[in-house]
Amino acid sequence: MRLSMISGSAFVASAVLVLAGCAGHGIVPSSAPLAPTAMTPATFDDVSPLRHHLPTCPKSPPQYDWIFEGACNIFTLAPAGGTFKLKTYQDIAVTGLIGRNTLKASVDVAIADAIDNGDITKWGKATFPPYKAAGATFVYAAVNNQSKDVIKPNPQKNKPILQYTIVDAKGFGKANVCGAALLTQGKHGSLVWSPFPGTGTIKGDSVTITVYVAPRGFELPPQGTPLYFAINCYKR
Repeated sequence: MRLSMISGSAFVASAVLVLAGCAGHGIVPSSAPLAPTAMTPATFDDVSPLRHHLPTCPKSPPQYDWIFEGACNIFTLAPAGGTFKLKTYQDIAVTGLIGRNTLKASVDVAIADAIDNGDITKWGKATFPPYKAAGATFVYAAVNNQSKDVIKPNPQKNKPILQYTIVDAKGFGKANVCGAALLTQGKHGSLVWSPFPGTGTIKGDSVTITVYVAPRGFELPPQGTPLYFAINCYKR
């Protein structure tokens, strides 16, 4: 089993997001504590084109390690930020944005989702570890930076560094709150899900989570090192 260690925590998405395995790429952000976040809905720029659709994403590259076979979007992330939008998959649609960051030039970032019901390909002999938390886990997301650069947020006052909205056409049942978790490396190299700070309140069939404060070590690792996230919803 081979895993690479990334200093700090995660920089993502949808859902969203988020390893074990045999030889190959490995992503394991450390489980360093994360700072509190402010959760306030913000307006999406919902005009980003879906430049790639299935079956482009379920292969390596742009995905590495476990392959998510749900909806996929490869979007352009500029130094000023970028938005993404995943097509509806299993009644679930994901949109989001990554804010201003430390990039010097635009790069491609791939995002794919899955529900872990036969739509996540094994990584070698390793089966994707399910997230077990309050309520139900509605969707998983894999975020893959296609560049060789480490991407860190460059926060601006009153502007989100990360935002994502989950819409489930079937609704969220009796749940009224959703949260997110990141797959991290725990003691002795084991893999654990670490809850991401903050939650979002469900309104109808959607929930939006907005992050304004950059947690310590918040970054998107370079090509070949994915991040995996899970979104769970429950009744508070």
